[in-house]
Amino acid sequence: MRFQFYLIFIVFTLMGKPLQATTGVCFKLKSKAPQKEAIVILTGFGSKYHPLHAIKRQFGVYNYDVFVPHYISRQSIDQTILNFDAFWKAENLAQYDKVHVLAYIVGSWTINSWIAANGPANIATIVYDRSTLQERAPFVLVKDMKLVNFLLFGPVMQDLIDTPYPALAHPAIEKGILLETYATNTVRKHQETAAAPGPFCWDISCFGQTYTDFRYVPMNHDQMYTHPEVFREAVIYFIENKQFGPHFENIGPVADPFIKHKP
Repeated sequence: MRFQFYLIFIVFTLMGKPLQATTGVCFKLKSKAPQKEAIVILTGFGSKYHPLHAIKRQFGVYNYDVFVPHYISRQSIDQTILNFDAFWKAENLAQYDKVHVLAYIVGSWTINSWIAANGPANIATIVYDRSTLQERAPFVLVKDMKLVNFLLFGPVMQDLIDTPYPALAHPAIEKGILLETYATNTVRKHQETAAAPGPFCWDISCFGQTYTDFRYVPMNHDQMYTHPEVFREAVIYFIENKQFGPHFENIGPVADPFIKHKP
């Protein structure tokens, strides 16, 4: 089974889907009527092996122009930030009255670093997807899955481990945080390695990010790609109301985050 897993990853790599982004290459869905606001979805490493059709379809129904860039570099976080900057300029996102960002894990590092270097521009909202469990996945990959990591992701994974989270202050930007509560198969199968850096912390203070509102979501990181219909309304509600409102208000950390769970 493990051999088949590795083989699948190797095939995908050799099929020519490099993680290094090509400047300006992205999915974009523009409404028929001109829109004054846009949503930029900064997916993470999961975009390498999860099709993004569901994300595009679910967020494409709202009255926003939607962009999903290919921006992640194999080489480094710094190059990833430069790729995002090139995308921003190529798509002329400065033309919008407001830009709202949904940032997965490496996307959070990227957008915060970009704002630190360039200012907030017209970014009005950031919704972060964070996970005390999945943020150990880079450590699992470099320790237990070296071949997969080398072929699929490259040196950027170690660079992410070595790069402290660049917390964003900017009070003018509304910041929401969605906290995953379950482990992916990768983290579940490598629990010992994932736990080696220290205890998992579920409290919002452990994520080092100021926020306007936050919610725990009953999902693992893979499901944030495959089942965006579960959380899309919460994201849009936050964009439009600066809070998550009734969405996920009764959800919290679970007793056993390593059980298999369907959203």
